[in-house]
Amino acid sequence: MKMNPSRALGSILGLALLAAAQIASAQQDPTVSTGASPALDQLKLGYVAMGEGAFATALDHYRSALENANTRELRFQALVGIGSAEAALDRLEDARASFNLALEIKPQNPETLYAAGMVAKDQNRLDDAADLFARAAVRKPDFGEALTQLGVIYAFQERYEEAASVCWRAVSVAPKDAEALLCLGVARYHMGLYAEASSAFDAVLENDPRNPRARYSLGLCKLYLDDTAGALAEYAALKDLDPGLARDLYERIYPPQ
Repeated sequence: MKMNPSRALGSILGLALLAAAQIASAQQDPTVSTGASPALDQLKLGYVAMGEGAFATALDHYRSALENANTRELRFQALVGIGSAEAALDRLEDARASFNLALEIKPQNPETLYAAGMVAKDQNRLDDAADLFARAAVRKPDFGEALTQLGVIYAFQERYEEAASVCWRAVSVAPKDAEALLCLGVARYHMGLYAEASSAFDAVLENDPRNPRARYSLGLCKLYLDDTAGALAEYAALKDLDPGLARDLYERIYPPQ
């Protein structure tokens, strides 16, 4: 069983929107003209464009914000926005450079470390990604997403005991997080802890009965626990969810002669 990499877009967009919202909300005085800070105005416009999926337009606004930035905070937020828009446009090397510039201003900012880690993960720079996620989790111990992604990277690297440990911490932060539970289950599976892995996959299915990865993984666990009937039940549930995974599970239950 392997963990499959996923695109970082959703997480990075979330960072961009959060960052823009934070700095936009900092302007609390309604008597202040929006023209008083061109950089802030451009950050707000970038925030709106990102939310609408207009990533190229957002990039233009964030670049304008950077040009007009007159404080370290505005420059930092503009660089985070630029990196986020570049990542959304699949310009990952550019995004990497922009996040690195942002981290020169705030080297320990956990959300930016996380975003840079997601870009590194998408570029298959797994050691770099692990370092960035670990640093984010150190700076923010309850950062469940960073813990989960660190566990995923460890699983990619076949460091299953470390993956299980980190993902257990992530689950303790967010007990219903499907990705953390799946990562925990996969790590335990590869450690030969099939009953414990089954518990993690069962927890996913309690909240999402149609999750094909959890169904497939639970079927494998039941197979290795000598519960052929249970594995076949997961196969039957999986057929309509993901025919490819269903076929693979069936061939593991009944290997072709």
